[in-house]
Amino acid sequence: MKKALLVLFVLMLALCLTSCGGDAEEVGSYTLDSMSENGETMSMKDLKDMYAAYGMDMPEFSLTLNKDGTGKMVVMGETKEITWDAKAKTMTADGESIKYTFKDKKITISEESQTMVFVKK
Repeated sequence: MKKALLVLFVLMLALCLTSCGGDAEEVGSYTLDSMSENGETMSMKDLKDMYAAYGMDMPEFSLTLNKDGTGKMVVMGETKEITWDAKAKTMTADGESIKYTFKDKKITISEESQTMVFVKK
């Protein structure tokens, strides 16, 4: 009986420890879903069509968030190494921090009149 209780206790302890730690939901790779400026929103299709109309390939827009709080953001083909904090909901690049929101597998980053929405792959 004592052995069965000990095994049950160990299993419950292991379950508690794994559920308390865990990775942030944000960890993963994202692609641009939409972009807004001054209230005008363009979907990914709109952006691709706009670049195609000028005979250009659309540059890369992506976001990668790693478990260790590092990551990278690629905007118009330019890569920035970032750090991020899931609790504070901030991303930092080149010493500048910006708040983000995470809902329905989407990360929204807004600054002044510009907003970018990234969707998890």
